Amino acid sequence: MDSTDAFAALYRDTVLDHGRAPRHAGALPPPARSAQASNPLCGDRIEVDVHLDARGAVAQLRHRTQGCLICTASASLMAADVAGRDAAAVAARLDVLRRGLVSGDGNGLAELAALTGVSAHPSRHRCALLPWEALQAALAAPEPA
Repeated sequence: MDSTDAFAALYRDTVLDHGRAPRHAGALPPPARSAQASNPLCGDRIEVDVHLDARGAVAQLRHRTQGCLICTASASLMAADVAGRDAAAVAARLDVLRRGLVSGDGNGLAELAALTGVSAHPSRHRCALLPWEALQAALAAPEPA
């Protein structure tokens, strides 16, 4: 893959759209489970707030992302993708995404497949995974008072 193709794969239209106009951005009112994650190597920082329904599934998710376009797009895409999923389903989804980021195969990822453009850029994998790290920490956090 030449550098022009690698760049086009990395910055697919969906990634550009979500990176420039992220969905589900902002904060949720308390009580919400919250967690932060950061990547000191590139400066990406994210905070995720989540409300769970009675089954323990994601009812609402909001994120505050300060980072690169890939990290912002991943947070936006993640917020839409995880609605209605519990912690186990989120973990399973993350496993599929991780495999896709390595292989470049977007099968089974729906709109998240746009993130597989980072497969040719291993240093950017963490940018795409950082929002998921914050979400998993929020899901593992104790129930807010």
